[in-house]
Amino acid sequence: MTDGPAPPTHTDIAIAGSHIAKRFGHVQALTDASVTVRAGEVVALFGDNGAGKSTFLKTLLGIVQPDQGELVIGDETVKPSSVRDTQHRGVETVHQDLALAPDLSIIDNMFLGHEVVHRGIRGRLGTLARRRMGERADAALRELGIMLPSLTIPVRDLSGGQRQAVAVARAVMWAHTAVLMDEPTAALGARQSEIVCELMRTIAGRGLGVLVVSHDLPRVLKAADRVTILWRGRTALEADAASLTVPDAVAAMVGYHKEEAA
Repeated sequence: MTDGPAPPTHTDIAIAGSHIAKRFGHVQALTDASVTVRAGEVVALFGDNGAGKSTFLKTLLGIVQPDQGELVIGDETVKPSSVRDTQHRGVETVHQDLALAPDLSIIDNMFLGHEVVHRGIRGRLGTLARRRMGERADAALRELGIMLPSLTIPVRDLSGGQRQAVAVARAVMWAHTAVLMDEPTAALGARQSEIVCELMRTIAGRGLGVLVVSHDLPRVLKAADRVTILWRGRTALEADAASLTVPDAVAAMVGYHKEEAA
């Protein structure tokens, strides 16, 4: 374990933020926050409420512009100005609210914003190539081991775990660098949460970097390769997940080790 992160070397980095600071008016949301996610690994980002996790995630996504620090995507230093910028670089997100359209089918949700049209005159008329879309969506789900009875039913008819699986599969289908997951097991039952954690490992096995923001310490610790903990806008701890216990993580989250050292 180390108390502070070393600056990342640009070797196989999927996504990283180094020494990020961000102030909103009188509130210093981030002071010196760093997280590095390499290709093929799962990194858990923990922190108590107000630690800066949401601001850090928004910074990585290009929603928030940092006051200082460096962002890296795919081994390249970048300054994204929008979510579209990060998506063009192969970064996709599974939001806590899933960002699914409940009245649309699974296929339509998988291709929302990425619709495929027919070639030729039918394409110029905006006719969707639904068969191709359905085949690709089915393949994307099956590659992750996700089996659903039908892809034409509206998302509102799915269980919570099935909706989460669709959101994850959609992100993986369009990502080629990293997948960011914001509280992916929130509001899920025990078995559904285990399935989502298994999906994290499957995604990493495909060579993508996976960053998971979560309060579900016991499950996510088992799925993660490394852990980064934020405390009051700073990176308080980086550790291999296998070397960290839940009490260790909680102590770092509440700043116990900092106060003890002082």
